[in-house]
Amino acid sequence: MINDVLLSANKAFSEQKYSEARAAYENCFPLDAKELANILSDKPVLKHVYRNYLYSLAFEGSVDHIERLMYEYKAADPQDSIITTTKGLPTLDSRQESPLLSIIVPIHNSGQYLDFCIQSIREQEFNDFELILINDGSTDSSAEIIKRHASEDTRIIVLTNLNASGNPGTPRNQALAIAKGVYVGFVDSDDWINRDFYSELMGMALESDADIAFSGGFNNHEASGRVSKRTYTSEGFNDPTSSRFKTHDSFMIWDKVFKRSMLEMFNIRLGETKAAVDVPFVFAAYYYASNVIFNDDFIGYNYRRESESSVTVAHRKNSNCEFEFQAFSNVRTWANDNGIADYYFATIDIKLVSSLMYTLKMVSEEYFESVFDKVKALFVDVDPHSFKDYCVQNQKWWLYKEFLKVRSHSAEDVKTYLYEKEAAAQAKTIEQLITPRYQLEGKRAGILFFPCWLTNNPYQKLLYKAINEHFNLAIEGYDQKGLRKELIDKKKGKFKYIHLHWLHNFFDFEDSSVLVNTLEALNYAKQNGFEIIYTAHNICSHDSENAEEEKRYREQILSLVDHSLAHGELAKQRLISEFDVAAESIEIVPHGTYGNFYGEKIVKTQAKEKFGIPAQSTVFLFFGNIKGYKGIFNLLTRFHNLREKRNDVYLIIAGRVLDQELLPELTRQTMDANILFRPGFVQNDEVIDYFSCADLCVLPYEQVLTSGAAMLSITMRCPVLAPSIGILPEVITPEIGLMFNSFDEMQNQMEMVADREINLSSGEQFDKALEKYDWKNLAKKISFLHKNTI
Repeated sequence: MINDVLLSANKAFSEQKYSEARAAYENCFPLDAKELANILSDKPVLKHVYRNYLYSLAFEGSVDHIERLMYEYKAADPQDSIITTTKGLPTLDSRQESPLLSIIVPIHNSGQYLDFCIQSIREQEFNDFELILINDGSTDSSAEIIKRHASEDTRIIVLTNLNASGNPGTPRNQALAIAKGVYVGFVDSDDWINRDFYSELMGMALESDADIAFSGGFNNHEASGRVSKRTYTSEGFNDPTSSRFKTHDSFMIWDKVFKRSMLEMFNIRLGETKAAVDVPFVFAAYYYASNVIFNDDFIGYNYRRESESSVTVAHRKNSNCEFEFQAFSNVRTWANDNGIADYYFATIDIKLVSSLMYTLKMVSEEYFESVFDKVKALFVDVDPHSFKDYCVQNQKWWLYKEFLKVRSHSAEDVKTYLYEKEAAAQAKTIEQLITPRYQLEGKRAGILFFPCWLTNNPYQKLLYKAINEHFNLAIEGYDQKGLRKELIDKKKGKFKYIHLHWLHNFFDFEDSSVLVNTLEALNYAKQNGFEIIYTAHNICSHDSENAEEEKRYREQILSLVDHSLAHGELAKQRLISEFDVAAESIEIVPHGTYGNFYGEKIVKTQAKEKFGIPAQSTVFLFFGNIKGYKGIFNLLTRFHNLREKRNDVYLIIAGRVLDQELLPELTRQTMDANILFRPGFVQNDEVIDYFSCADLCVLPYEQVLTSGAAMLSITMRCPVLAPSIGILPEVITPEIGLMFNSFDEMQNQMEMVADREINLSSGEQFDKALEKYDWKNLAKKISFLHKNTI
């Protein structure tokens, strides 16, 4: 650095000749941020001089230049505490911009889910956004759905590609090119978001002027209806001393919002390969982002996972995975071309190793050797020492061992090694399957039950707690795949019963081995002294596409059952007539109530206020999983009829949509200000709000045997309107509910409730029902357990 030039720059600055000072300073300080950081870290006093350069730019109005320099310097020297705390510098976000958010949705043949996706965005509590829909050469109903929504909502902007781009990155980049929002968010066209998703993220982002605002995970919706939460930790992301600095569990773009000015400043764009398009985008965004905010407790994105992901199967397993190598090649090129700080290369390597090891485990035999050669070549450039430090600090020794194996062994050796690891993992899986998910200690030989479904339904927990307390029986619950000889050998002599629920879990129309394994395990259990119990939650699946085949499968399982539990007399008679189950082996044990599991109800007016519903209105509630046989469209048709005559009625629909083909029409028919459609898994702490708000729980079922929703409604002292089918007439008395024989009659009764012509608020009658269906009283009725205790 030339001292006399520096002195002249300082002199010009002190004389307020800012243009002259700025030009002189630029002859003193290098443009490259990494080189600048190295110089200033060696001579900290120069940091204060560099501040003068920044102020010179400010007086010249070079806001964009200042913003870019600050981003680059913070990324190059994240531990700096002088330049990065310079006060009084203008920022880009001091300019007024609207809309505040651009939401980008790429669309290619997503007609089955698209309506619901778009509607979930349009109904966001945060409404200052533009929604950019990109029809990427769709040939299904997507264009029609896009056109309808665009005609109804002026916030929607439509881009159309006549031919599909062939990758998910190009349409997103097209949208980024025209986006106007202060922030940018992404939603995949087959997913959906909760109403508060962007209000939470944008609230965080705007309050702190964040470059990125992260949510805490997502809801993973499987085709089976199972919903699980995937959660993240933000630990270490903002800590330059941590091995997790600028790394995160999420490498997706749709669970966060990004400041658009940062994306534009550094031309951050999606890759345009077949898959892995997020990789270059996320690496660049994480590197430059200097102000990152997290809410690890907030989840509002719903990810639809129909089966093993298409990327995993189509692009990884059955290809040479060139897209992934290209993605990481592009990242390294970006890092070299842009003078990225040395520490960040280790971050890139961490992701590269974990991603490519996953690919090696997934790729088919046909492509293994060619993929291996490329992976090994890339691993040679990874610094083993920094990678080891990361693995040690984050308890990922297994990943470090895999990394070393690939670097120093042949393709055949690594293939054998991975095969052995997979075999060991399968053995561990079996051990996990025969480890109980639920356990109650008891002094008497008790019950092993399958499947153990406690997450989404408290039925089993309440049943077995009552049995355990009354009979002192040991209880253990397992995944349905845990019903195997290894478990029976482990538990024989200590347990007496195997209890089966929901028989459809024990056979598979596309895999005959599932039923074979079930029958073998049950026969083996009986040979070892076990008795088999079955609870008839249904007689056959209500919506089975293979009814005759299913009946044969059920017959084979029921032929091995010693004791059947039916929820009512009708269920008992159907077991006898349809499956030749011996009458003396069947005991009637109704579905119990839910006690205080969901907590105490809140005041109705307070609950209605939570949903934005007037206090004097009548609220009808449909609650539970949504499938075709549950008649949701019967309810919607009758509700629309009521709405033609009155505005004081509301309908809430809350539950998971398990028949996905219903979504487009369901979304269309719920576009009414007096209909609150809340799809997805209902959290336990939300249940009480729905039933506290409701004046009548309506069950418009076309088929049913028993109903957990009916018993939940009774538990909540909420009157029920249900069809006279199944065992419901045995449960719902005139004092606590209404029955109908036609859907016209259902509508008439809904209208009478709205007109206050029917009074269904008898607390005394609910008390009697709650006493009758209390699990403690029901458990006592299981006579064969009495014999066992004697």
